[in-house]
Amino acid sequence: MMLELPGPQTRTSVPLVDCIQRRRSIREYTMEPLSLAEFSQLLWAAQGITGPESLRATPSPGEFYPLRLHVLVRRVETLEPGIYEYRSEAHGLRFVGKPASEDAIQAAGIGEQTWLGVAAVVVGIAARLDDITQHFEHQPPCGERGLRYAYMEAGALAQNVQLQTTALGLGGVLVGGFDDQSASDALRLPADLAPTALLCIGRPFG
Repeated sequence: MMLELPGPQTRTSVPLVDCIQRRRSIREYTMEPLSLAEFSQLLWAAQGITGPESLRATPSPGEFYPLRLHVLVRRVETLEPGIYEYRSEAHGLRFVGKPASEDAIQAAGIGEQTWLGVAAVVVGIAARLDDITQHFEHQPPCGERGLRYAYMEAGALAQNVQLQTTALGLGGVLVGGFDDQSASDALRLPADLAPTALLCIGRPFG
């Protein structure tokens, strides 16, 4: 069953230059939930449809779009806590299930990364690495080119979300230090998806 999200705000926003100037890594959050509209806007900035032929907010090599989003929701108004998959074409969510355990995603972090355990949402950016390496295997160095493209796309997506986070007055931080298998288990990723990055987002203090 698909949960339709509110439509994104595309006409008014904080100026981009202001967001670039104010963007910072914020690791401490209140227990106040995000609104469903804020959550919708963040996901649209990540992979929302922005043009004809299903073009998306994040650039992708050859319009291949190997990335998928699995989101751990702890505190979003009207949403049951759990793991959700974002579907760009519907701008909606599919409920995947409960996370492996309450603190599984924090346990996946390398070192003491407490923000993984307290963020209102943790956006898991995952990629179909086998598919994209095969798709670009004709471009030397064979296989490595596809991997490079996938991680470049993940970085562009993360920056989109971080700037949108700033525009909404929220706080967030990009996490690259995590155990792949533990993160995959906590986010309930299928076998054909590999985690590439995590984004912690919440409402900052002050």
